Amino acid sequence: MGGGGGKPQNIFKLNRGDDPPEAFNWRLWFAVFSFGIMGAARGIDEGLISGTLAKADFQELLGLDLLSKTEFAQVKGNISAMVQIGSVAGAAL
Repeated sequence: MGGGGGKPQNIFKLNRGDDPPEAFNWRLWFAVFSFGIMGAARGIDEGLISGTLAKADFQELLGLDLLSKTEFAQVKGNISAMVQIGSVAGAAL
């Protein structure tokens, strides 16, 4: 990084080489924004299900505390896979 006190750069006016200015239109920024929002939503889904699976009350409610470590890992993998499938369906909507 540069020293302190430099003038900030405008990322919209950087030298882009041979790229035409039309390449950076509203569709590009809409796509960037959309993928960012979808990625954040997926991260929230994964974080919530991981936190829920770690709770002892949840494990007791579903009887997951009675499973062996291998069986619990398989069930946890299945639940995580279902969350992933749901996030794909949600992104398609």
